[in-house]
Amino acid sequence: MLGRYVSDLEVGDELGPVTYVMSPFIVREYCHGAGETDEAFHSGLGSPTGRQLAPPTLVHIDKIRLLKHSCPEGPGPNARIHYEYSARHHRLIPVGEELVATGHVSRRYEKRGRTYLEIAVELRASNDGRLLVEYTDTAILSYEPSGGAE
Repeated sequence: MLGRYVSDLEVGDELGPVTYVMSPFIVREYCHGAGETDEAFHSGLGSPTGRQLAPPTLVHIDKIRLLKHSCPEGPGPNARIHYEYSARHHRLIPVGEELVATGHVSRRYEKRGRTYLEIAVELRASNDGRLLVEYTDTAILSYEPSGGAE
């Protein structure tokens, strides 16, 4: 555990590792929630490997896993707003694969009255360390409306 809240995180803080197996349940529930209908993600039909695959955007859940593991009391006094992300996928992730997620806080900065937090995440295969996904997530931690409190 690093901090009480996500808003406590500072540049250089290391998140994880968190090890887990990509399960069919995780993939199906995520797909239902995100409105993903491609059979490659639901059953594996039509996938290049013939196996059920994790959709690329599922990487968001790895960030959430890392934050929950490192900051068990949640976002902090203010809700965090997902601002932007960038993901680079190196390999397909089949259901049943054991994965290791790690991350670190790469930037924390202020801009126009907002506090931003950038987290870099890597997802690797646990059996051989192959890099599967690189992910950078930027969130707004706080926002002070212009004009101050009334």
